[in-house]
Amino acid sequence: MATASLPEKHREEAVRRIEKEFARRNFVSPDGEQPDFLDHVKILERSQLHSGVSGGAIPFQKWPYLLELAKSMIDNRLVTVLKARQLGFSWTTAAYAAWLLTFSPGTNVLMISKGQTEAYSLLDKVRFILKNLPAEWQMPLSPDARGEIGIPSYDSKVVALPSTEDAGRSETASVVIQDEADFHEYHAQNYAAVKPTVDAGGQMIMGSTSNKREMSSLFKEIYRNAPDNGWNKLFVPWHARPGRTDQWYAGVKDTVPAIELAGMSPEQFMEQEYPGEELEALAPPRAQSIFDRDMIAGMADDCTNPIRSVGPASIYQEPRAARRYVAGTDVASGVGMDYSVTVVVDVNSGYVVADLVTNTMQPEDFATASAEMLDVYHNPDWGIENNFSDTALTTVRNLNYPRLYRRRVGRGKQMRRDYGWRTDRMSRQQLFDELRASFNAGHLTIPNKYGLDEFSTIIAAPGEKPQAMGGAHDDYVMALGIALMVKNERGIVNNAKIIRMPAFA
Repeated sequence: MATASLPEKHREEAVRRIEKEFARRNFVSPDGEQPDFLDHVKILERSQLHSGVSGGAIPFQKWPYLLELAKSMIDNRLVTVLKARQLGFSWTTAAYAAWLLTFSPGTNVLMISKGQTEAYSLLDKVRFILKNLPAEWQMPLSPDARGEIGIPSYDSKVVALPSTEDAGRSETASVVIQDEADFHEYHAQNYAAVKPTVDAGGQMIMGSTSNKREMSSLFKEIYRNAPDNGWNKLFVPWHARPGRTDQWYAGVKDTVPAIELAGMSPEQFMEQEYPGEELEALAPPRAQSIFDRDMIAGMADDCTNPIRSVGPASIYQEPRAARRYVAGTDVASGVGMDYSVTVVVDVNSGYVVADLVTNTMQPEDFATASAEMLDVYHNPDWGIENNFSDTALTTVRNLNYPRLYRRRVGRGKQMRRDYGWRTDRMSRQQLFDELRASFNAGHLTIPNKYGLDEFSTIIAAPGEKPQAMGGAHDDYVMALGIALMVKNERGIVNNAKIIRMPAFA
């Protein structure tokens, strides 16, 4: 075999230098046109004799959703990924760790998994990628152990840890990667342990399928509140991976081993492990759901944009003659966390004709804006919750709003009527009973997608009160429930006179 000429060798060497420089600069090509590190990544494919898969090292598959994930990790300091199973999150984050180790001196990557076995498996992916890079890129690894890989010449390392209360506490990490975070027993405590690294400017990448047995979790709370909390979120459904069809999905569902079901039905298992939509992944198991999940999915077709605005309020349907309207308000206890919500409902049709949803307005401004919205509907009967503060209610009374709800307090001669809706254990249960019956019977239409989505987060364990899952909100649900209670309540004040209102049509 003839040896390559000197100019040809120089050309090949120059090409290799250029390839390495592109790889150093680009973990993933920002425009898809340039070479990048992922072009040189190989992953391990396990052999599958009966499927004809020989196994071994294969090129990283640059599927669109994996490129989106890779770009998200480059562009954002805080990344949370809600996903289905076996979509390549672990290999992509392992490739990211290998890139940092190879080209960024002083890198310290912490990879935290559910347990020790899972942590070692994740680190093995990094090791496999490093040892299959072009030979001239590779540097001696020390240590090259089950739980740690290091490149001494760069003073860089990747450490794999099981999720414990103190995992990573003593480390100053460049990047913290948490794999299957929603299944970490000590996820909240571990997050607190590594948070100083994040606060100091470090990067954190958190990915997981949804743990349906723990609907109130830190992972879900972070994901739900993104991007308002500074995190960039990404959802990857089961069908994102090429080759996954409805037939494939049905085949997986029909062959789930009983040991994997662990008490779940096949339907529940697929909702957890292979969600097709973000709402499905975050929704509680059907047994815990207060509101009919199929009804929620069907009502999504009725969601629409408002036809106009009145200040910060949204109008979905103009007032109509000979229609009765009612309004309900749930007031947040502060600004920037929970939402203050006012809804207006057409009693005849059950259509939410207008709403105001905000977590940035002070109670006085919110109450005034709500009153302006209600003026469009000729000042309907209005119930305002005043559990935590009377500020909104006082503001509306000072505006001389004519039809404010007053609740009965006391009995007999001691009975009086106080302004505002008060939520206690009994009234809350009555509210949810009424709201659930109307919702599940299809008597309500909610055009606001945010408002409708809240209904999928309401759960109730046996013997416990209905409430939103951890990290979710129930403000819209409560406002609508209060409106329905107002329409059924007989004590409505009209110019300080108690009148009788008809039942729901």
